[in-house]
Amino acid sequence: MKLFQYLFYFFRSLYYRGFINTFKLLTYERKYEKKLGLNTHSIVNLNSLTLAGANSEQNHHYQGASYFILFSILNKLPEDIKHSNFVDYGCGKGRALFVAEQCGFTKLTDVDIEKKLIDDANANKLVYQKKNNQSEFHFLFNDATTFQIPENTSVFYFFNPFGIDILQKVIQNIKESLKQNPRKIYCIYLNPKYKSVFDNSGFKQFCEIKNKRYLEGIIYIN
Repeated sequence: MKLFQYLFYFFRSLYYRGFINTFKLLTYERKYEKKLGLNTHSIVNLNSLTLAGANSEQNHHYQGASYFILFSILNKLPEDIKHSNFVDYGCGKGRALFVAEQCGFTKLTDVDIEKKLIDDANANKLVYQKKNNQSEFHFLFNDATTFQIPENTSVFYFFNPFGIDILQKVIQNIKESLKQNPRKIYCIYLNPKYKSVFDNSGFKQFCEIKNKRYLEGIIYIN
């Protein structure tokens, strides 16, 4: 099953991104898994795993976002927010948080519904070489819809982790957090399949990243 998934994403990337961009993605995979000492590259389906909530088609499989795309989009965020908390919904094995730390964030929180992935993320944390010794990592086994958002969170990251219904609930939680503690926030949405949810919730586009015919991701601002 996984072999077919890998082949599907490879040929899909060739079609949408072209050979050069696909080659960059593969090169970054090899380079940064080794450089950061991580094991985050595999695809993990959620069937028969221990979940912090009900399993459904709304909860998507785990696949780490491309290192190349992560560095590209995280480096577009302003420097003055990097002292605040960074939250990753559907963190998987923690790749996005480790890259965010490399990009200057020091307070990092991951939330995932799957216990084994949280365990894998914590295992990666033990071997990861921090860029900043003061950086704090928290990998939480929790349902995204009931997660209590830290009041100092300014960046929310999504790599298409779940379907439209859960995404709407999470965005509503984010908006409630803004009511309780008004502030500027940024929402990073990679592989933005349900971008209309953000567009219809009052968020504005800060920037976007495209490779040829493929929209890699969007950063929204409130």
